[in-house]
Amino acid sequence: MIEKRKYNAFDLIRLAFKVSSFWSTVLLIQRVIGALMPALSVLVAAYFIDTALAVVSDGLPTNALFLPMLGLGAIIAYQWGMRDVQKYIDSKLLITTRNKYQLQIIEKRARLAYRHIEDQDTYNLIKRVADPSESQIIKQYNETLDLFSTIVNVVSIMAILLANVWWVALVILAISTPLFFLGVKAGKASYQADRDVSKIKRKATYLADVCSGREAVDERSLFGYSQKMMEMFWERFESARVYQQKVDKKNFIQMKIGGIGTALFSTFAMIVLLFPLAAGLITIGLFMSLINACANLTSVLSWQLSHQLNQLAKNREYLKDLDQFCALDEIPDALVPRKKTIPIFESLEFKNVSFTYPDTIKPILSNVSFVITGDKHYAFVGENGAGKTTIIKLLTGQYANYDGEILINGKNLKAYSFTELKSFFSIAYQDFAKYALSVEENLMIGDLYQSNSDSLQSVLKDLNLDTVVDNLTQGLKTSLGKIKAEGVDLSGGQWQRLALARTLINPAPIKILDEPTAALDPLSESQLYHQFEKLIHGRTSIFISHRLGSIKLADEIFVFKDGKLIELGTHEDLMAKATYYAQMYSSQLNWYQGEEDESA
Repeated sequence: MIEKRKYNAFDLIRLAFKVSSFWSTVLLIQRVIGALMPALSVLVAAYFIDTALAVVSDGLPTNALFLPMLGLGAIIAYQWGMRDVQKYIDSKLLITTRNKYQLQIIEKRARLAYRHIEDQDTYNLIKRVADPSESQIIKQYNETLDLFSTIVNVVSIMAILLANVWWVALVILAISTPLFFLGVKAGKASYQADRDVSKIKRKATYLADVCSGREAVDERSLFGYSQKMMEMFWERFESARVYQQKVDKKNFIQMKIGGIGTALFSTFAMIVLLFPLAAGLITIGLFMSLINACANLTSVLSWQLSHQLNQLAKNREYLKDLDQFCALDEIPDALVPRKKTIPIFESLEFKNVSFTYPDTIKPILSNVSFVITGDKHYAFVGENGAGKTTIIKLLTGQYANYDGEILINGKNLKAYSFTELKSFFSIAYQDFAKYALSVEENLMIGDLYQSNSDSLQSVLKDLNLDTVVDNLTQGLKTSLGKIKAEGVDLSGGQWQRLALARTLINPAPIKILDEPTAALDPLSESQLYHQFEKLIHGRTSIFISHRLGSIKLADEIFVFKDGKLIELGTHEDLMAKATYYAQMYSSQLNWYQGEEDESA
């Protein structure tokens, strides 16, 4: 369903049949029958009225009313019953949409190249396509069938008029034609307004979460910023509302001007029908039914049809967004788990690597060269923005548009598949995720092939998390977070250790810690790094930090500044040089004095 191709108006129907051909067919048949009901009602009602008059005035037997009454009863029963039937069909289609279309949207998002996630315009496109994905296919199919039903309804009524007062049908058709183009134009304008407003709404939604969400409750209570945030939220909400209302008002006026013209002529048509009635060209029953039909036709042409055309245009614009979404670059094997066979790591080399983030000018890395070999501990240090984390993004294949060469075991990084790269690295990020899953599931994310509970317990013990888990009501099976009623929340430090545990469980040969303990005080961070270093003894590790007290024991330290590697060596070598690293360490020395005193 999610393909790199040009989507067109036919896809408003085709995608629904892709979701479920059976239920889409059932709904189509139901709508066709429903579309013919108004014209059928005109004929049956006319037959009933004429028969009733004949019974009263001409002495026709009363049992002659049985057939027209049965017909009216069947029509009424159908119209009432089909409402519930359609709800049932819609629910079936919605369930199937969740299992098919929405799942494919989620998978497509998961495969997208990393740069698309960081690009604001592309992210807005993704949100416009993905957010309504659960209901969009059913919605656009229903709205397309609504338009089809309306057209069939209008044509069938027109056919009756054409057969009796042909010129009335032609004039109504001529007046309603401009409404078609107005509706399409209004729909495009409305969807464009939705595009523009979506950016403002996203900011407003974020501020609403800040004002009411659980994540910020502590600081919200402490700093008392709720009123100020609410003012900012209201400002953005009101800006979006005014803009949207302006577009809607313009479209409403345009459509209503055309609708008023149609309504006036339809009223005139009702009066005109008196002449064929007086001439005996139509019966009283048909006259009364046509008057009612013309009144309904006025509503359909002046509002319903224009609204449906508006929705059709908006749905076509959604398909255009779907075109762009499907065309976004992706990583083909992004969803493939790492290989069970763990690769042997020998060396990693950067050769004159330079990199600039998309839509920026200043390089974040400039001619960086270094070599890392197996079974050693390395540290990347430097101020924030020096390019340390960017190196990790390049290593893990998140960006490939760099200059120079990156070699793993002498083989060009770009020659590896994404699945192969995942097998080399296990990373604990600074912004590590807090999964609202069980403790066991949180750990298993680190290694989906891990099934040995003894190994899990061993890692928990190594990181002093075993007593924490033992005190939980269900041990490893305890749900974390507040999604479930029985869920338990951990402290910040415990979440950090759980993230480190995932890194340890993963058997990848290179362990990377990208400042996952940045929220800790320097002494606690240093202690945790020392503990982690002992646990990964004999394996390759890279510690990334802008705080230097925790990385003194690294076999080699790489010092970065302004995207360049300016120094490398052991802690003792770099301190002896008395240059940039030594200056950084000296300026932070008071942070670590307590640690050194304790060690002494």
